[in-house]
Amino acid sequence: MLLEVALEIPSKIAMGLANGSLERVGGVVRDVTNKQVVMWLREGGQIASNPDLAAGLLKTVLQASSGGAARPLGVAANAAFAARSNYLLFQQLEALTNLVEFVSAIAVLDLAASAISAAIVLERIGDLEKRIEGLYKHISSEFSHDRRVKLEAAIHAATDALNMDNSDNKRFQANTAINRLYEARQHIWLEIETLKGSSSDVTNNQLMQDNILQAMQLDQIRGRCLLLLDETSRATAYLSMNLEAYRETSRLLVHRHLGEHRAVFFHKSVSEYDLKRYLAIETWLMPSEDRLWEILLANRHDFWNRDVDKDPKIAKHGKFSQISLPYLKKDETEDSPLLQVLTMSELLIENYQRFRGYLAEVAAIERLGITASSWEQQQKSALSKAGVDLAEHDDYVLLVDKEWLAKQSDTTAA
Repeated sequence: MLLEVALEIPSKIAMGLANGSLERVGGVVRDVTNKQVVMWLREGGQIASNPDLAAGLLKTVLQASSGGAARPLGVAANAAFAARSNYLLFQQLEALTNLVEFVSAIAVLDLAASAISAAIVLERIGDLEKRIEGLYKHISSEFSHDRRVKLEAAIHAATDALNMDNSDNKRFQANTAINRLYEARQHIWLEIETLKGSSSDVTNNQLMQDNILQAMQLDQIRGRCLLLLDETSRATAYLSMNLEAYRETSRLLVHRHLGEHRAVFFHKSVSEYDLKRYLAIETWLMPSEDRLWEILLANRHDFWNRDVDKDPKIAKHGKFSQISLPYLKKDETEDSPLLQVLTMSELLIENYQRFRGYLAEVAAIERLGITASSWEQQQKSALSKAGVDLAEHDDYVLLVDKEWLAKQSDTTAA
């Protein structure tokens, strides 16, 4: 495999994303059929520190991948809707590329499985812990001392493992970090289980979301430490083992975010754009060719239009309208609770997708039969050749499998 840095999405990959033969899974783009990774997405270090940056390349990748993701709707009456929206998951480009502005960089999971941005991840874990501690102070008089101690010990061990030059010391510290990261992660997961049984209010839901992200971050770093020991298969197995738990927990929290009265998203005061965002989230929760009709049927009892009851042709059949929902405002804005839950749900799904992409990258390293250090060196060489300093870069960078692209060109020529 030969890596090549691209600052624009190659046409062959854009075409594959558009026709559905390729799929974006977090930070990787891969073949739908054989799951071969053909492109890796890396974020520049300046993105995290400057929320005003455009992140234009990510927007391009998301736009290219939005069309092919949509399943054909099984009912003919849906054809016009499908043709107009051509939309499933994450075509809400502004929402995704501006997530840093909405919740700060610490709330977005890192894209890379390599050690290039390990320092950023470790810093984000610590920053997120401070925010979680602040949230707990709203509902508890004392933040868990054991949690803090375990997390600080794990971060310290991981920092040493990733920064040491002596190979023997690095291996010893990596093993120490692997154990401590596991302990810290289990402590956090117990809190997630507790929050599952708590009331569904804004603070508890935010706490649950931040704890899920932090558990993912710890798993990422633990996977990175396993890669340092060249235990790629063990890293793949560990990440795979936790993937389903993250999906189910994320699904539970998205349901909590959306609430029980979801017909509100079909109200005329909600824009078509935000309705599509809602439908995309529902489709992620339970993919189906006829998902739109399932959503409509599930919410039929909650629809309302008071003018219906005034129509004499209909009134004789009884009262049809429902009571307006209390949290629906006349003019919804970006700051409204109704639209905030959409953004929080999108963020939750995106982080899950990024974790999947992280696992896909580790699995690709295992499939290629190379060491993690060799993989990291290939990336550094490609970036150096292109004159790109990832730490100082202010947008996203694509690492493309040059051999795969060459094969596609040969196939087209033939």
